[in-house]
Amino acid sequence: MTNRINHTRKPMLRGIGLLASTAFCLAFSLSSCSDLKDDSHYGSAQTAIDNAELKIVNESSEQYLKGRSDLSSMTELFTNQGIFDELKKKGQLSTLLVVANDVFKQPAEKVEFVTRSHVSDISISPANLTDGTRLMMWHGKYVNVSIDAEGLAGNIVDHIKFNNGFVKEVIKTSSGYIYVLSDMIETPTSLYDYISELSDDYSIFRDLVLSSGGKEFDRANSKAIGINEQGNTVYDSVFIYRNTFFENAGFDMNSESLTATMLLFSNDVINAAFDEAHKRLQMWEMERSDSIMRSWILKTAFFNTKYTAEDLKTTATEDLSSIFKTIWRPSAQQVDTDNPIDLSNGVVYEVKKLHLPNNLLMYRLKDEFHLYENCTAEQKDEYFKVINLEFSKCDTQVAAWTPWQGVWPMHENRVLIYNKPSGIDDGEGFQLDFTLIKLNADGTVRPWLVPPGSYRLAMGSKQNQNLDVTVTVLVNGQEVAKSPLITWGSSTAYHYDRGTTMTNRHPEGYDSSYVGEQGGSIKADNYDTDGGPIIDEVTIPDLAGDGTAVPVVLRISCNNWNGQTTLTLNHWCLRPTVNNY
Repeated sequence: MTNRINHTRKPMLRGIGLLASTAFCLAFSLSSCSDLKDDSHYGSAQTAIDNAELKIVNESSEQYLKGRSDLSSMTELFTNQGIFDELKKKGQLSTLLVVANDVFKQPAEKVEFVTRSHVSDISISPANLTDGTRLMMWHGKYVNVSIDAEGLAGNIVDHIKFNNGFVKEVIKTSSGYIYVLSDMIETPTSLYDYISELSDDYSIFRDLVLSSGGKEFDRANSKAIGINEQGNTVYDSVFIYRNTFFENAGFDMNSESLTATMLLFSNDVINAAFDEAHKRLQMWEMERSDSIMRSWILKTAFFNTKYTAEDLKTTATEDLSSIFKTIWRPSAQQVDTDNPIDLSNGVVYEVKKLHLPNNLLMYRLKDEFHLYENCTAEQKDEYFKVINLEFSKCDTQVAAWTPWQGVWPMHENRVLIYNKPSGIDDGEGFQLDFTLIKLNADGTVRPWLVPPGSYRLAMGSKQNQNLDVTVTVLVNGQEVAKSPLITWGSSTAYHYDRGTTMTNRHPEGYDSSYVGEQGGSIKADNYDTDGGPIIDEVTIPDLAGDGTAVPVVLRISCNNWNGQTTLTLNHWCLRPTVNNY
């Protein structure tokens, strides 16, 4: 995203740093700029102009305008707003855009802004205008010049346009150029302009967007305004707002070719959503960083389609995907669809109540079977209920490692191993009813509380166990999902938590390809994954009707030991799906 911001009138020296040159040029600009000729700005003409359409007078722009009674309204506006006084103080050439009295409209508000949108420090002749020229005006924004085929052939009147106003006359004066237009300049409000001007009631969202980019010196668009005594070119410095965060998504908030939708969030709406989210997290015995929630708001607020009110009503059934591929579910949100705010390159709808999705508050729930060794004897009996299984040991089979030292934490594959009891026939099989447990800070354990909603279940065991198992998910003793028959055989999909068959399987923020590019381990793709696929979608019911999280039991059953004597279990993982909103 690129936006031209305030045209700082601090000259820039070629080849000298910005900070060092600015102080010098402030002193120099007052004495040298008045000597600048129009030809000093632009080295070559690209538009052939018929001189019959260009009037040349031997007086200043102020003198000329004050002698034209049909331009008196615009002249009075310039006088009242101190434009002529400021031009004299600057002592440099300029371009003034004016209109005749019959089309003049006295600004009702933003008088200074409107007035200064008609004045530029750059004195530019019609011959030096090209289709697509952008002329920086005193209000800190550009006017766009458009020229049709006849205009490029040299016909000025009605064929050159500044924003919305066609050129009706051009006058070259001793202090620059005057263009008489068909209409006063209209400066469209773009998404970027709108966001920049949001009040402090929207400061969280405003600052979130603006802080994702930054200001850079724009050498290409900083116009030469003179030569100093040392022979260095002096520039009128222009800065641009660059935002690669949005640019990488192909989204330029300031582009008039954009057709966008933006969701607007007030501070009250954001704070209320955060409060509600923290209550859910507390009920689930989980934590989530506010920065992650703020990032989601930023990534979800912008769409490259102009949506209608119907698209955003709570009755809408289609999810909307933002420019960053996050999901906005209209049925779960409340938007003011009765009062859209139309901008030059999009539309804004204000969100009245925001729901932060469950799958945002939970990235994934993952834990290890070896927590058996942290259980008391009573907990082992309660959380690990077995049939035809005999505890053997907990064992580290892959030592702790990291694909990128000092960046990603060490991770080991430590497993829980059961033996086949003596005297048991293969056909008797086995069963384990395992309650999902998590580790407390003091080394004790407690059950995971799983919020209602949809999840993908994955697990890891060990390669070459040659066991056919079924996994059943139980809530409050009732089956809520059951896997097909799964073979823990030679496939590496279920080998500890190193499976590579599923997409979206790594820890939050981990990019295995990037780790590889940074010289990380060649096994970077095997790091701390969800494991192998068990059940594509498990729906945990809302038993209490208030979103209360519940304990969950995994029943791992096998009808035949198939000649094996051990069962090795590594981990389980529940990852919220897109439907867990």
